[in-house]
Amino acid sequence: MERVSSFLKKIKTISKNGIDPVQQGINNFNIPDETIQELAKKRAEICAGCEFMKMEPISFLRVKDKRIPLISEQYCGKCGCELPYKLRQSIEKCEKWNV
Repeated sequence: MERVSSFLKKIKTISKNGIDPVQQGINNFNIPDETIQELAKKRAEICAGCEFMKMEPISFLRVKDKRIPLISEQYCGKCGCELPYKLRQSIEKCEKWNV
């Protein structure tokens, strides 16, 4: 059931916000710009204390993050986004981020 919930949240978020935030996150994940990585690390600290940070239940969607191990294979249980990508984009920001 948790896998279905994760999948439905992803579809809802992409339907609402489009694919651009995901694409920007993937691009920024693959290009290790130091400024983006520092911002992602600050956001990861905020996410670490959030009740929505969870292990991605769909194994083939898990994103290993060697630069920020704290968010490796994690996703946001509120929107369904993979944290290694979400934290590296600034199109759709989390309401909890103050950075």
